[in-house]
Amino acid sequence: LKTALAAGGAALAPAAAWAATPAAAGRYAAEMAALRAYAEKHVRDYGLPGLTLAVVDADGFERRMSFGYADPARRTPIAPQTLFQIGSISKSFVGLALFRKIEAGELSLDADARQLLPDVPWPEGQAITVQQLLCHSTGLAHDAPVFPRTPDGRLWVGFTPGGGWSYSNTGYTLLGMIAERLYARPLAEVLETEVLGPLGMTGSEGAILAEARGRFAQGYSPLQADRPFPQAGALAPAAWVDVTDGAGCVASTSADMARYLRFLIDAGRGRGGPLLSDASAARWVKPVIDAPGWAPGAAYANGLAVVELDGRKLLHHTGGMVAFSSSLHVDPEAGVGCFASSNVGGINYRPRHVTAFACELLRAARDKRKASKPAATVASVETPGDYAGRLVGADGETVEFVVAGGALSARVGGRTAVVEQQADDAFLIHDPRFAAGLFQFERDPSGAVIGGWHMNDAWRRPGAPAAPAPSPELKALTGFYETDDPWYGGLHIFVRGDELWNDLERLTKHADGWWRSAGDEASIERYRFEAVVAGRPKRLNISGRDFVRRGA
Repeated sequence: LKTALAAGGAALAPAAAWAATPAAAGRYAAEMAALRAYAEKHVRDYGLPGLTLAVVDADGFERRMSFGYADPARRTPIAPQTLFQIGSISKSFVGLALFRKIEAGELSLDADARQLLPDVPWPEGQAITVQQLLCHSTGLAHDAPVFPRTPDGRLWVGFTPGGGWSYSNTGYTLLGMIAERLYARPLAEVLETEVLGPLGMTGSEGAILAEARGRFAQGYSPLQADRPFPQAGALAPAAWVDVTDGAGCVASTSADMARYLRFLIDAGRGRGGPLLSDASAARWVKPVIDAPGWAPGAAYANGLAVVELDGRKLLHHTGGMVAFSSSLHVDPEAGVGCFASSNVGGINYRPRHVTAFACELLRAARDKRKASKPAATVASVETPGDYAGRLVGADGETVEFVVAGGALSARVGGRTAVVEQQADDAFLIHDPRFAAGLFQFERDPSGAVIGGWHMNDAWRRPGAPAAPAPSPELKALTGFYETDDPWYGGLHIFVRGDELWNDLERLTKHADGWWRSAGDEASIERYRFEAVVAGRPKRLNISGRDFVRRGA
């Protein structure tokens, strides 16, 4: 039985703060007050159950803070030893373990991964190197199983390895397997003895296993996973999931992550001790490939992204788990870094703005200037006037969008509802009538809004051209497809005239019969509708993973 955490999250617990040394307590006092206030705002405005963070500089300063609760239901505070799952930040630890083998002369970045893992069903005829796996340039799918359920049972690539960038958890799962083979030990043991231990991160775990569950914060996820999540919406305790693969298997404390931040500052300055030589450390953090899919101007190294903020290059990564969301930023030039993690997942949130603001605060203090303002926690609607006006549904039902004081709201059946922008031209209307899906506006070639779609239903402005009738062939494919695996949940497939949509993505059909996102010209992610009964598929296979249609 799930006990829901009401919308708005837990009542904000008194913030706790720990300094590494008494001498550090008075440093950056104003900056730490500003950071604390901003983190508290995140907890309130995003409805976070809890948040832990660590901020350091290269001169010995360290401050750790906690907000909210490790377990809101029991009002359990976040303690210094409380474990949080750091998600894809784990990839940098896998990269370090492999770079130690490279430095020992036992592995080459140019090594063909097929020779290292000959039992894996690699893409036919495609050589993939260790370097390409490390920097996400293989063309492998984002989250395909290593042994996918595909027609030929093999993995595939969307572009020639090395010819582009596309983030792949599958690639780091394979790197974890390579580490296990090279060290002849389980990955958790490799990470704990080769990386975490030498860094003094003795409170961390190299695998997320139920046997240590009592040390973890209680994770949360959306109460209703079949619909868009409103900001600060209702949460419920999440299912526990063991994780042992290289894509995201590390759990850590704020104190241990403070140690890691200091190592990253040093690595970014070309100092590798105690793990690597200085030359290897510089190579490990050096950008290998442009990563426009991460952020404009971003690049990717060997388990870490390199992003530009205010004209400075920062090391950065985020981590998203079933029930945890994390981020770190490190500015090696300024000698500052921050890590933050919240015990909630599945809500399209990472505390990246908290960690970025922390670095800006410390950097500004060291530069003796005023810090830039942090990102807003409650986003305003862009160009609200574009959407104002009345729309009419196929059965004559109306919804009217109103702008007042720069804010957009909707009038639905005599009720006034908040409108929350979640993507370009896509909004969540906080009303039961529209709660099951986003309302996506449609524009004509001139850019003027002429109507919109809510799931399969068309809405039009009076006088606008009528929406096209749905294709019967495509209509048979629509529905909600889900998996009982808490990592993946479910997705809606809609038909809009002669177009098929996966929530906000338009799908196009490949000549071989499978579908892909219209924006994914490389065809990395593949959709196959299968198990047809009475003309309707009962199963949707997405990149080698099955989703079952339940209900109508």
